[in-house]
Amino acid sequence: MKKNSLVKYLLLFLGITFSAILNAQEIQGKTYAIIGNASITAMRPYIDALNNSDMKYHRLKKDRNIIEFNSGVKVELFSATEINANVHPLNLSDYPEKFPTNRDIPEFTLGPNNFIMEAHHVTGKSH
Repeated sequence: MKKNSLVKYLLLFLGITFSAILNAQEIQGKTYAIIGNASITAMRPYIDALNNSDMKYHRLKKDRNIIEFNSGVKVELFSATEINANVHPLNLSDYPEKFPTNRDIPEFTLGPNNFIMEAHHVTGKSH
């Protein structure tokens, strides 16, 4: 049980670290749209966090994808094809047509200092 928590926190730390290293590509209204805010009234932290992130691994080639934060905020990520045509060039071969059916959908959380944290489920044997 302790090992699972340790692995979860390690993955969270790595996600934050890699998010800081990656160049942000998100622009509200051009690469994503907030489509639901649940009961959240202060959306600026979410917008800042999204603008500071790179949601490449949650984006599809031709279809829009919706991600949801644990707070209930819903974000529609525009397709790579839309971004390529309207915002800036992307290598469309880097984006899948569809996600695998066994894809681990992370839990998105708004972190401190305008970071998006992703918690992933870890499967497999513990030693």
